Amino acid sequence: MLCLAVLMFACRIPSRRRLDLEADDARFWYNWCAFSRARSETVICSKQMVNVLARLDHGELAALLPMLLKRLIRQKQVPDVYLLGHVMMAGDATGVFSSHERHCAQCLTQEHRDGSTTYLHNVLEFKAVGWDGLAASVLTEPLLNPEDGRYEKQDCETKAFHRALPRLKQEFPREPIAHLLDSLYCQGPVFRAIMDCRQRFVCCFKRGSIPTLYDEALELRRLSPGNRITRTVTRDGHCIRQVYCWVNGLDYQDMKLDFVMCEETVDETTTTFAFLTNFAVTEGNVERIAQGGRKRWTIEEGFNEQKTGYEMEHFCDCNNLDVMLCLYHLLQIAHLFMQLLARSNLIEGVTHLTFLAHLLLEALRNMTIPEDIWDADAPKCQIRFAKAPT
Repeated sequence: MLCLAVLMFACRIPSRRRLDLEADDARFWYNWCAFSRARSETVICSKQMVNVLARLDHGELAALLPMLLKRLIRQKQVPDVYLLGHVMMAGDATGVFSSHERHCAQCLTQEHRDGSTTYLHNVLEFKAVGWDGLAASVLTEPLLNPEDGRYEKQDCETKAFHRALPRLKQEFPREPIAHLLDSLYCQGPVFRAIMDCRQRFVCCFKRGSIPTLYDEALELRRLSPGNRITRTVTRDGHCIRQVYCWVNGLDYQDMKLDFVMCEETVDETTTTFAFLTNFAVTEGNVERIAQGGRKRWTIEEGFNEQKTGYEMEHFCDCNNLDVMLCLYHLLQIAHLFMQLLARSNLIEGVTHLTFLAHLLLEALRNMTIPEDIWDADAPKCQIRFAKAPT
Protein backbone atom coordinates (compact mmCIF):
# COMPACT_ATOMS: atom_id res chain seq x y z
CA MET A 1 0.00 0.00 0.00
CA LEU A 2 2.93 2.35 0.61
CA CYS A 3 4.20 1.56 -2.89
CA LEU A 4 0.73 2.34 -4.23
CA ALA A 5 0.73 5.72 -2.50
CA VAL A 6 4.19 6.56 -3.87
CA LEU A 7 3.05 5.60 -7.39
CA MET A 8 -0.11 7.68 -6.94
CA PHE A 9 1.93 10.80 -6.22
CA ALA A 10 4.70 10.04 -8.72
CA CYS A 11 2.14 9.70 -11.54
CA ARG A 12 0.28 12.80 -10.29
CA ILE A 13 -3.03 10.97 -10.08
CA PRO A 14 -5.18 13.92 -8.93
CA SER A 15 -7.41 12.19 -6.33
CA ARG A 16 -7.99 8.95 -4.47
CA ARG A 17 -11.19 8.43 -6.48
CA ARG A 18 -9.17 8.65 -9.69
CA LEU A 19 -6.71 6.15 -8.21
CA ASP A 20 -9.58 3.67 -7.81
CA LEU A 21 -10.37 4.04 -11.52
CA GLU A 22 -6.74 3.44 -12.45
CA ALA A 23 -6.56 0.40 -10.15
CA ASP A 24 -9.38 -1.27 -12.07
CA ASP A 25 -7.05 -1.57 -15.06
CA ALA A 26 -5.62 -5.11 -15.17
CA ARG A 27 -2.16 -4.07 -16.38
CA PHE A 28 -1.84 -1.28 -13.82
CA TRP A 29 -2.84 -3.77 -11.10
CA TYR A 30 -0.26 -6.30 -12.36
CA ASN A 31 2.49 -3.67 -12.49
CA TRP A 32 1.65 -2.46 -9.00
CA CYS A 33 2.01 -6.04 -7.72
CA ALA A 34 5.34 -6.44 -9.53
CA PHE A 35 6.59 -3.07 -8.33
CA SER A 36 5.69 -3.72 -4.69
CA ARG A 37 6.59 -7.45 -4.91
CA ALA A 38 3.42 -8.22 -2.94
CA ARG A 39 0.90 -10.22 -4.95
CA SER A 40 -2.71 -9.25 -4.23
CA GLU A 41 -5.73 -11.31 -5.26
CA THR A 42 -8.27 -8.58 -4.49
CA VAL A 43 -9.05 -5.28 -6.18
CA ILE A 44 -7.01 -2.55 -4.54
CA CYS A 45 -8.70 0.67 -3.53
CA SER A 46 -7.76 3.94 -1.90
CA LYS A 47 -9.86 3.14 1.19
CA GLN A 48 -7.61 0.17 1.91
CA MET A 49 -4.60 2.45 1.59
CA VAL A 50 -6.08 4.96 4.05
CA ASN A 51 -6.90 2.16 6.50
CA VAL A 52 -3.27 1.00 6.39
CA LEU A 53 -1.95 4.54 6.91
CA ALA A 54 -4.30 5.03 9.87
CA ARG A 55 -2.53 2.19 11.67
CA LEU A 56 0.93 3.67 11.10
CA ASP A 57 2.81 6.19 13.18
CA HIS A 58 3.64 9.01 10.77
CA GLY A 59 7.03 9.29 12.48
CA GLU A 60 8.04 5.95 10.93
CA LEU A 61 7.63 7.38 7.44
CA ALA A 62 9.20 10.70 8.44
CA ALA A 63 12.34 8.79 9.50
CA LEU A 64 12.83 7.60 5.90
CA LEU A 65 13.44 11.12 4.55
CA PRO A 66 16.84 11.81 6.20
CA MET A 67 17.87 8.23 5.38
CA LEU A 68 17.35 8.92 1.68
CA LEU A 69 19.54 12.04 1.75
CA LYS A 70 22.23 10.24 3.77
CA ARG A 71 22.38 7.51 1.15
CA LEU A 72 22.64 10.03 -1.69
CA ILE A 73 25.41 11.92 0.11
CA ARG A 74 27.28 8.73 0.98
CA GLN A 75 27.18 7.63 -2.67
CA LYS A 76 28.24 11.11 -3.85
CA GLN A 77 25.14 11.45 -6.01
CA VAL A 78 24.24 15.01 -5.01
CA PRO A 79 27.41 17.11 -5.37
CA ASP A 80 25.35 20.21 -6.21
CA VAL A 81 23.88 20.64 -2.70
CA TYR A 82 27.08 22.13 -1.25
CA LEU A 83 27.88 25.74 -0.44
CA LEU A 84 31.54 26.12 0.54
CA GLY A 85 31.59 22.48 1.66
CA HIS A 86 28.28 22.70 3.57
CA VAL A 87 24.96 21.08 2.62
CA MET A 88 22.48 23.85 1.76
CA MET A 89 19.43 23.36 3.98
CA ALA A 90 16.43 25.63 3.41
CA GLY A 91 13.81 25.78 6.15
CA ASP A 92 10.31 27.17 5.74
CA ALA A 93 6.72 26.51 6.77
CA THR A 94 3.90 25.56 4.45
CA GLY A 95 0.21 24.85 4.82
CA VAL A 96 -1.14 21.35 4.17
CA PHE A 97 -4.77 21.78 5.26
CA SER A 98 -7.27 24.58 5.86
CA SER A 99 -10.99 24.58 6.60
CA HIS A 100 -13.74 26.70 8.10
CA GLU A 101 -14.60 23.74 10.35
CA ARG A 102 -12.36 22.46 13.12
CA HIS A 103 -10.37 19.43 12.04
CA CYS A 104 -9.03 18.33 15.44
CA ALA A 105 -8.08 19.68 18.86
CA GLN A 106 -4.56 20.52 17.67
CA CYS A 107 -5.54 22.78 14.76
CA LEU A 108 -4.01 26.22 14.43
CA THR A 109 -6.61 28.98 14.16
CA GLN A 110 -6.68 32.20 12.19
CA GLU A 111 -9.24 34.86 13.10
CA HIS A 112 -10.57 37.16 10.38
CA ARG A 113 -11.99 40.66 10.58
CA ASP A 114 -15.46 39.47 9.64
CA GLY A 115 -15.49 37.23 12.74
CA SER A 116 -14.93 33.97 10.87
CA THR A 117 -12.23 31.46 11.79
CA THR A 118 -10.00 29.34 9.57
CA TYR A 119 -8.55 26.12 11.00
CA LEU A 120 -5.09 25.19 9.73
CA HIS A 121 -2.51 22.46 9.75
CA ASN A 122 0.99 23.66 8.83
CA VAL A 123 4.40 22.03 8.88
CA LEU A 124 7.96 23.34 9.04
CA GLU A 125 9.99 21.66 6.33
CA PHE A 126 13.75 21.33 5.95
CA LYS A 127 14.79 20.66 2.36
CA ALA A 128 18.28 20.12 0.99
CA VAL A 129 18.49 22.36 -2.07
CA GLY A 130 20.92 22.18 -4.96
CA TRP A 131 22.34 24.60 -7.47
CA ASP A 132 20.54 22.62 -10.18
CA GLY A 133 17.11 23.17 -8.57
CA LEU A 134 16.91 19.96 -6.51
CA ALA A 135 14.68 20.29 -3.42
CA ALA A 136 14.88 17.12 -1.32
CA SER A 137 12.75 16.93 1.81
CA VAL A 138 14.85 15.98 4.84
CA LEU A 139 12.88 16.68 8.00
CA THR A 140 9.32 17.72 8.87
CA GLU A 141 8.12 19.35 12.09
CA PRO A 142 4.30 19.70 12.39
CA LEU A 143 2.92 22.89 13.91
CA LEU A 144 0.36 21.70 16.48
CA ASN A 145 -1.40 23.29 19.42
CA PRO A 146 -1.55 21.31 22.70
CA GLU A 147 -4.30 18.72 22.55
CA ASP A 148 -5.77 19.80 25.90
CA GLY A 149 -6.32 23.33 24.57
CA ARG A 150 -4.22 24.98 27.30
CA TYR A 151 -1.80 27.46 25.78
CA GLU A 152 -1.16 31.18 25.89
CA LYS A 153 0.21 31.43 22.36
CA GLN A 154 -0.28 29.15 19.39
CA ASP A 155 2.48 27.03 17.97
CA CYS A 156 4.42 28.92 15.32
CA GLU A 157 7.19 28.55 12.76
CA THR A 158 9.92 29.86 15.04
CA LYS A 159 9.00 27.47 17.88
CA ALA A 160 8.97 24.59 15.39
CA PHE A 161 12.43 25.61 14.13
CA HIS A 162 13.88 25.42 17.64
CA ARG A 163 12.32 21.95 18.07
CA ALA A 164 13.50 20.70 14.69
CA LEU A 165 17.09 21.98 14.82
CA PRO A 166 18.30 19.45 17.46
CA ARG A 167 16.60 16.67 15.48
CA LEU A 168 18.46 17.75 12.35
CA LYS A 169 21.73 17.79 14.28
CA GLN A 170 21.00 14.31 15.63
CA GLU A 171 20.31 12.97 12.12
CA PHE A 172 23.44 14.58 10.63
CA PRO A 173 25.87 14.87 13.57
CA ARG A 174 28.99 15.27 11.42
CA GLU A 175 27.64 16.71 8.17
CA PRO A 176 28.45 20.43 7.72
CA ILE A 177 25.16 22.25 7.14
CA ALA A 178 24.46 25.79 5.93
CA HIS A 179 20.93 27.04 6.68
CA LEU A 180 19.37 29.29 4.04
CA LEU A 181 16.83 31.40 5.93
CA ASP A 182 14.29 34.08 5.12
CA SER A 183 13.98 37.31 7.08
CA LEU A 184 11.53 35.77 9.59
CA TYR A 185 14.50 33.96 11.17
CA CYS A 186 16.65 37.09 11.38
CA GLN A 187 16.82 37.14 15.18
CA GLY A 188 19.41 36.47 17.85
CA PRO A 189 17.94 33.27 19.38
CA VAL A 190 17.81 31.55 15.97
CA PHE A 191 21.39 32.56 15.13
CA ARG A 192 22.58 31.40 18.56
CA ALA A 193 20.81 28.04 18.24
CA ILE A 194 22.43 27.40 14.84
CA MET A 195 25.87 28.37 16.06
CA ASP A 196 25.48 26.18 19.16
CA CYS A 197 24.97 23.28 16.73
CA ARG A 198 28.21 24.34 14.99
CA GLN A 199 26.38 24.99 11.75
CA ARG A 200 26.42 27.89 9.30
CA PHE A 201 23.66 30.15 8.04
CA VAL A 202 22.94 32.72 5.34
CA CYS A 203 19.87 34.74 6.35
CA CYS A 204 17.94 37.29 4.30
CA PHE A 205 18.39 40.66 6.02
CA LYS A 206 15.87 43.49 5.87
CA ARG A 207 16.00 46.74 7.75
CA GLY A 208 12.75 45.91 9.55
CA SER A 209 14.34 42.80 11.08
CA ILE A 210 17.11 44.51 13.11
CA PRO A 211 17.06 48.25 12.19
CA THR A 212 20.09 49.37 14.19
CA LEU A 213 22.29 46.55 12.89
CA TYR A 214 21.13 47.18 9.31
CA ASP A 215 22.00 50.89 9.52
CA GLU A 216 25.37 50.06 11.07
CA ALA A 217 26.12 47.61 8.25
CA LEU A 218 25.31 50.22 5.60
CA GLU A 219 27.52 52.80 7.30
CA LEU A 220 30.45 50.36 7.57
CA ARG A 221 29.93 49.42 3.93
CA ARG A 222 30.31 53.09 3.00
CA LEU A 223 33.52 53.28 5.03
CA SER A 224 34.95 50.14 3.35
CA PRO A 225 35.07 50.95 -0.38
CA GLY A 226 37.66 48.24 -0.94
CA ASN A 227 35.18 45.48 -0.02
CA ARG A 228 33.45 45.59 -3.39
CA ILE A 229 33.58 43.58 -6.61
CA THR A 230 31.60 43.92 -9.85
CA ARG A 231 30.50 41.13 -12.16
CA THR A 232 28.75 41.20 -15.55
CA VAL A 233 26.85 38.08 -16.58
CA THR A 234 24.44 37.11 -19.34
CA ARG A 235 21.16 35.42 -18.43
CA ASP A 236 18.24 34.68 -20.78
CA GLY A 237 19.63 37.12 -23.31
CA HIS A 238 19.93 39.96 -20.77
CA CYS A 239 23.18 41.61 -19.71
CA ILE A 240 23.17 41.72 -15.91
CA ARG A 241 25.47 43.85 -13.75
CA GLN A 242 26.06 42.63 -10.21
CA VAL A 243 27.83 44.62 -7.49
CA TYR A 244 28.85 42.66 -4.38
CA CYS A 245 29.99 44.33 -1.17
CA TRP A 246 30.57 43.02 2.34
CA VAL A 247 31.32 44.00 5.93
CA ASN A 248 33.17 41.75 8.39
CA GLY A 249 32.83 41.49 12.16
CA LEU A 250 29.44 43.02 13.00
CA ASP A 251 28.77 42.73 16.74
CA TYR A 252 25.31 41.42 17.62
CA GLN A 253 24.40 39.85 20.97
CA ASP A 254 27.97 38.63 21.60
CA MET A 255 28.13 37.13 18.10
CA LYS A 256 30.38 38.11 15.21
CA LEU A 257 28.41 38.24 11.96
CA ASP A 258 29.29 39.27 8.41
CA PHE A 259 27.10 41.34 6.11
CA VAL A 260 26.74 40.73 2.36
CA MET A 261 24.86 42.88 -0.16
CA CYS A 262 24.29 42.27 -3.87
CA GLU A 263 22.89 44.99 -6.13
CA GLU A 264 21.72 43.45 -9.41
CA THR A 265 20.80 45.63 -12.37
CA VAL A 266 18.75 44.17 -15.23
CA ASP A 267 17.50 46.48 -17.99
CA GLU A 268 18.07 49.56 -15.80
CA THR A 269 16.06 48.01 -12.93
CA THR A 270 18.12 47.47 -9.77
CA THR A 271 17.23 44.90 -7.09
CA THR A 272 19.06 44.71 -3.77
CA PHE A 273 19.67 41.49 -1.82
CA ALA A 274 21.16 41.65 1.69
CA PHE A 275 22.25 38.80 3.98
CA LEU A 276 23.67 38.14 7.43
CA THR A 277 25.96 35.13 7.78
CA ASN A 278 28.44 33.48 10.13
CA PHE A 279 30.62 32.47 7.17
CA ALA A 280 33.87 34.44 7.05
CA VAL A 281 33.23 36.54 3.93
CA THR A 282 36.14 37.33 1.63
CA GLU A 283 36.60 38.58 -1.90
CA GLY A 284 36.95 34.99 -3.02
CA ASN A 285 33.64 33.70 -1.62
CA VAL A 286 31.30 36.71 -1.37
CA GLU A 287 29.70 35.99 -4.73
CA ARG A 288 29.05 32.33 -3.87
CA ILE A 289 27.59 33.21 -0.45
CA ALA A 290 25.18 35.74 -1.96
CA GLN A 291 24.12 33.26 -4.64
CA GLY A 292 23.58 30.64 -1.93
CA GLY A 293 21.38 33.00 0.06
CA ARG A 294 19.23 33.59 -3.00
CA LYS A 295 19.00 29.83 -3.55
CA ARG A 296 16.62 29.68 -0.57
CA TRP A 297 13.84 30.40 -3.06
CA THR A 298 14.17 26.81 -4.34
CA ILE A 299 12.13 25.56 -1.37
CA GLU A 300 9.28 27.90 -2.34
CA GLU A 301 9.34 26.51 -5.87
CA GLY A 302 9.17 22.99 -4.42
CA PHE A 303 6.17 23.85 -2.25
CA ASN A 304 4.40 25.48 -5.19
CA GLU A 305 4.95 22.42 -7.37
CA GLN A 306 3.64 20.08 -4.67
CA LYS A 307 0.50 22.16 -4.16
CA THR A 308 -0.32 22.71 -7.83
CA GLY A 309 1.12 19.62 -9.51
CA TYR A 310 0.68 17.02 -6.77
CA GLU A 311 -2.57 18.36 -5.26
CA MET A 312 -1.00 18.23 -1.80
CA GLU A 313 -3.74 20.15 0.02
CA HIS A 314 -6.45 18.01 -1.62
CA PHE A 315 -4.88 14.72 -0.49
CA CYS A 316 -4.21 16.04 3.01
CA ASP A 317 -7.88 16.95 3.46
CA CYS A 318 -8.75 13.92 5.61
CA ASN A 319 -10.18 13.37 9.07
CA ASN A 320 -7.25 11.52 10.61
CA LEU A 321 -4.15 13.60 11.46
CA ASP A 322 -1.82 10.59 11.21
CA VAL A 323 -3.16 9.75 7.74
CA MET A 324 -2.70 13.39 6.70
CA LEU A 325 0.95 13.42 7.78
CA CYS A 326 1.63 9.96 6.32
CA LEU A 327 0.35 11.12 2.93
CA TYR A 328 2.47 14.25 3.22
CA HIS A 329 5.64 12.22 3.88
CA LEU A 330 4.89 9.83 1.02
CA LEU A 331 4.42 12.79 -1.31
CA GLN A 332 7.89 14.07 -0.32
CA ILE A 333 9.39 10.65 -1.11
CA ALA A 334 7.67 10.49 -4.50
CA HIS A 335 8.74 14.06 -5.31
CA LEU A 336 12.38 13.20 -4.54
CA PHE A 337 12.26 10.06 -6.68
CA MET A 338 10.83 11.98 -9.63
CA GLN A 339 13.48 14.71 -9.33
CA LEU A 340 16.21 12.06 -9.37
CA LEU A 341 14.57 10.30 -12.33
CA ALA A 342 14.50 13.58 -14.27
CA ARG A 343 18.22 14.04 -13.59
CA SER A 344 19.18 10.49 -14.53
CA ASN A 345 20.27 9.00 -17.83
CA LEU A 346 17.21 6.70 -18.00
CA ILE A 347 15.15 9.21 -19.97
CA GLU A 348 17.12 11.64 -22.11
CA GLY A 349 15.81 15.14 -22.68
CA VAL A 350 12.83 14.93 -20.29
CA THR A 351 13.27 17.24 -17.31
CA HIS A 352 9.76 18.59 -16.78
CA LEU A 353 8.27 16.64 -13.89
CA THR A 354 4.68 16.95 -15.13
CA PHE A 355 5.53 15.38 -18.49
CA LEU A 356 7.63 12.75 -16.77
CA ALA A 357 4.68 11.83 -14.52
CA HIS A 358 2.44 11.36 -17.58
CA LEU A 359 5.07 9.13 -19.21
CA LEU A 360 5.29 7.00 -16.07
CA LEU A 361 1.52 6.61 -15.79
CA GLU A 362 1.17 5.65 -19.46
CA ALA A 363 3.98 3.11 -19.05
CA LEU A 364 2.16 1.52 -16.09
CA ARG A 365 -1.02 1.37 -18.15
CA ASN A 366 0.47 -0.01 -21.36
CA MET A 367 3.67 -1.89 -20.52
CA THR A 368 4.24 -4.97 -18.37
CA ILE A 369 7.01 -4.99 -15.78
CA PRO A 370 8.89 -8.29 -16.25
CA GLU A 371 9.03 -10.42 -13.14
CA ASP A 372 12.69 -11.32 -13.69
CA ILE A 373 13.91 -7.78 -13.00
CA TRP A 374 13.87 -8.69 -9.30
CA ASP A 375 15.97 -11.82 -9.91
CA ALA A 376 19.13 -11.64 -7.80
CA ASP A 377 21.06 -13.27 -10.67
CA ALA A 378 19.90 -10.74 -13.27
CA PRO A 379 22.57 -8.55 -14.90
CA LYS A 380 23.44 -5.47 -12.89
CA CYS A 381 22.98 -1.98 -14.23
CA GLN A 382 23.88 1.54 -13.13
CA ILE A 383 21.73 4.66 -13.16
CA ARG A 384 23.85 7.76 -13.57
CA PHE A 385 22.90 11.36 -12.94
CA ALA A 386 23.53 14.05 -15.52
CA LYS A 387 25.95 16.85 -14.83
CA ALA A 388 24.45 20.07 -13.51
CA PRO A 389 23.92 22.79 -16.14
CA THR A 390 26.70 25.36 -16.24
